[in-house]
Amino acid sequence: MLRLILFELKKMLTRRVALVANVGVIVFLIGIMALNVVQTKTANARGEIVSGTEAIAQMHADAEEHAGSVTAERAAADIAAYQEVLFSRIDREAVGEMTGSAVYDLMFQHFSDEEVYELYNAYWSWLLRPWRMAGEEPAQTAARVTPEMAADWYGAAADLTQVALDDGQGGMWEYTDAERAYWTEKRASVAEPIVYGYSGGWDNIVNCAAFLVFTMLAVCVTLAPTFSFEYQSGADAVVLATRRGRSALVAAKVVAALLYATLCFALCAAIIVGVSLVFYGADGFSLSIQSMALTSPYPFTAGQAALILVALMYVACLGFACLTLALSSRTRSTLAVFLADVVLVLLTGLVPSSGVGILERFLAVFPINFANFSVPFSALESYPLGPVVLDLIGMVVLVYIALALVATPVAALSFRRHQVT
Repeated sequence: MLRLILFELKKMLTRRVALVANVGVIVFLIGIMALNVVQTKTANARGEIVSGTEAIAQMHADAEEHAGSVTAERAAADIAAYQEVLFSRIDREAVGEMTGSAVYDLMFQHFSDEEVYELYNAYWSWLLRPWRMAGEEPAQTAARVTPEMAADWYGAAADLTQVALDDGQGGMWEYTDAERAYWTEKRASVAEPIVYGYSGGWDNIVNCAAFLVFTMLAVCVTLAPTFSFEYQSGADAVVLATRRGRSALVAAKVVAALLYATLCFALCAAIIVGVSLVFYGADGFSLSIQSMALTSPYPFTAGQAALILVALMYVACLGFACLTLALSSRTRSTLAVFLADVVLVLLTGLVPSSGVGILERFLAVFPINFANFSVPFSALESYPLGPVVLDLIGMVVLVYIALALVATPVAALSFRRHQVT
């Protein structure tokens, strides 16, 4: 059996198209991750734009300046200190009447470049997030926050989930009572105090996970001829007539395909994870996911969120690998198999949901759409199945495991029962 598996692996990987696809994707990922590091840019305290590893170091320093547990007392004290600095030089009432751009210009009129840089540290926007309105400058949000509001920072942060539920994703989805209870309970499970700090490496993994869809396409290219090529070449007449052609050989093809998909995905994921952690650092694995997005209702850490997203991409990769085998076993056309995969893996990201909640939720389970931090971790995507509610993470796992469990036997049975013509 082992020899058959190795033989099938060799057949898969020595085809010219498969070789080009696999090597091409690996080179592409190495190149894109290198550019990801080189093209990272930020401004320093002197207003200079820095890039590459210098920019990463600057972002690390900015985040670490305010790192630590954000207790309710610390949140209130930090907001009060921020307001004291701000409104010692600009009029608190006046900023509420001004546009955001006017407030931004006003800051440079009354503070030095270094002081403005600190006042625009991402920490302050994050800390004021429970009350921020769209398009507001941090100073405008701070002008509306009273000491009583600041003292209830955790209550205000938790209310972000209720606001999102009431908004119903811009009015396109009406949450059921079961869904509202699910998300409310999920938010209540978030540990306090929230830990803030630098988690650049894990953030970058989340931001780059979408590139793994190209790994899925390489897997589909490699597996598309698994059965269909036997039909095209006429080898099915020989293969299916052998003693083990309808049993062990079929099993070897399936096992080899899944083994290849796993190894290929692991290599590509290692490139993304490895480059991210080497250049951006592995710091912040245990930071609260709320330090990345305060609106997230999940009790995960930043590192867990990154690994969960990579795991979801792997589950989807296996699902599409099995689907490709099933399609390959049903048709002689390798091109048709690959085109079907491209539509499902890649082109589903181009379909507009047009504010239709059901369509939006259908599209969300495709990898090009859920490979984004906000969709699985803060968009409150849920699927009410009677009294049971699944979030997007659970639905993705369910869909692709079910796809694999259905498609794999279809592939095996279709090839075994194929009638040679």
